[in-house]
Amino acid sequence: MSLWKKSRVVDVIHVEGRMETEKYVYTPGLAGVKVAEALIEGKIMGVRCGGELYIPAKTYCPDHSEGELVEVRGPWVIKSYTIVYEDMYGEKLDKPVVVALLGIEGARGGLIHYVDVDPDKVRIGLKVEPVFKPREERRGLITDIMFFKPVEHS
Repeated sequence: MSLWKKSRVVDVIHVEGRMETEKYVYTPGLAGVKVAEALIEGKIMGVRCGGELYIPAKTYCPDHSEGELVEVRGPWVIKSYTIVYEDMYGEKLDKPVVVALLGIEGARGGLIHYVDVDPDKVRIGLKVEPVFKPREERRGLITDIMFFKPVEHS
């Protein structure tokens, strides 16, 4: 199923079936290649420019012409979240899914991703860390991060 947005939010077209996204070619550019290579290595990249850190990494800094790619290390925190109880067809999920906007302190932007946490324990400010697929399964995509999980306290 796909949703196509026209000019207004209320003008959404619902399309049954499957989009053949693998037919589209996306050229990531030099910065995108470095971000993809970092994901394969189990790292998340951002761009630092003009004294700011932007997540996700952008090809060009919004305030300047060029920024520096840097590894983004935690602690990652939940900035906002939602709990999903139904699939897009209205069928109840076996287990609720937590989807969150994740960021680090002082950075602009963030990543939207799954969080493997009990819905009763999720909260804004919860510290989380990424869980990557096994190295041999990574392809340089954001889905190389399976999910984020709460940081275990020792």
